Amino acid sequence: MANKALFTVLLTLLMNPVIGQELGSNFNHNPEIIDFEYLKKVKVEWIRTTPRLLDYVEGKLQIENDPGIQKVIKAGEKGYKIAFGFRWDFKMRDKRLPLPDSVEEQHYFETAYRILELVGPYVTIFKLGNEPNLETMQEDLEEDKNGMVALVRFTERQLTEVVLPYFKKRDSANMPDIYVGSFPRLFMKKEQQKPGVRKMIEFAHGDDRIMGLAVHLHISDTIQIDQSFEYVRSIMPTKPMIVPEFSLYRLYRKKLAEPLTINDTGKAFVEKYNLNPDWKLYHWFTKANSQGVSQQEWADMFATRDWFPKHNLKIYYDRFVKYGVVLATYPLLQQSCPEKMTPKSPAWFINPIFCQKSLMKNEKGEFSANPLHFDDFVELVEKGKVKQSTIKK
Repeated sequence: MANKALFTVLLTLLMNPVIGQELGSNFNHNPEIIDFEYLKKVKVEWIRTTPRLLDYVEGKLQIENDPGIQKVIKAGEKGYKIAFGFRWDFKMRDKRLPLPDSVEEQHYFETAYRILELVGPYVTIFKLGNEPNLETMQEDLEEDKNGMVALVRFTERQLTEVVLPYFKKRDSANMPDIYVGSFPRLFMKKEQQKPGVRKMIEFAHGDDRIMGLAVHLHISDTIQIDQSFEYVRSIMPTKPMIVPEFSLYRLYRKKLAEPLTINDTGKAFVEKYNLNPDWKLYHWFTKANSQGVSQQEWADMFATRDWFPKHNLKIYYDRFVKYGVVLATYPLLQQSCPEKMTPKSPAWFINPIFCQKSLMKNEKGEFSANPLHFDDFVELVEKGKVKQSTIKK
C-alpha cells in the first residue's frame, strides 16, 4: 500500500511538473461576513464561499438584495477570484435527494441558476457540493441494484442542468474550473468505504468536464493529511485538488478538558496571568471568548501545550506541494465562537487569521491578528503568488 501511494504521488508530480499552490480566504457558508478591510491586510487574491442553497429555496434567505450574494458580487467587482459552490443540507432536513426531472429538483435547480445569474460572472472555480458524505442521507450514498449512487446522479445533473448551461450561455470560451467535493474525513476507513465517496472520486477522475477534487482537512494529527491525500490519489492519480477548508479542529476538540496546569510551563502560565489553577482549557477559552485576551496571553497559552504543532500552516503547505493541491483557503474571521465553553463545545474559533471575539483589539482599535497563524499565512500567500507568477511566465 505504501509503495502504491508513493507511486501515485510520483506520477502526479511527473504528470503535473509545475503546479502552483495558492492560498486564499474562506468564508464558509456566510459570504455576508466578507470584510475587504481585513482581506487587504493578508493580501489574498482568492475568496471561497458556499452559501446554503436550501435556505434560499425555503425562503429563509431572499436572492434579491441578499447581503451575502451582494458581498460576492462586490468581491468580484474588486478583482478577487471567487471559488464558489452550493451547500446542500439534505441530511439535516431528513430529506432524500430529488429524483431526476421531479418538481422538487426543478425548484432546486431554478434557484441555483438564479443565483448563478448574479454571481456567475465573477466565479473562477465552481465546486459541485460541500461535504456531501456528511450532508446526504445514507440511502443516497449507497449503490442501488443497478450500481447507481443517487449522490453521483444528483451531482452530475447539477453539472448538466445548471452549471454548464449557465456558464456556456454566459461565455463558453471562459468556463470556470469545476471541482467535485468537498470531502472531509477521508483519512477514516468508514468514509473511504462509503460507495458514494468512492463513486464521486471516480466521477471526478473519469469525466473530462471536471478539473479535479475538493478535499477538507480538519484533523487531529498531521499524518491524517497524508492518509486523506493518499486515498484520493489511489483513485484519482493526476488531476489537481483544492482544499477549501483545513484546520486542527479535531485536535483542539480532543484537548478541551485538559488542565491548564498539566505541566510546569502550564503552571507558570497560570501564575503569570493570575488564573484559577483548577481551570481546564475550556474554562480559559470561556474567558477568551467572553472577555477577550491579549495576543501575548493567547500565544503564551498555546506555548504551554506540547501537542500544539508550531507553524502547522507550513506543514499543510508542504503536503499541498507534495500531493498536487492548487488552491487552499483558510478562515479570515471568527464565526462560531461560544462564550460559554464546555468540554464538548466546537472549537472553530481557534483557527482564523483574525480573532475579533477572542482577542482584545489592538492599539488602533482593529481586530487583532492570531499570533499562531498570521505571519505564516501571509508568508505562504506571497509564496503562492510567486510560484503562480513563475508558472505563467
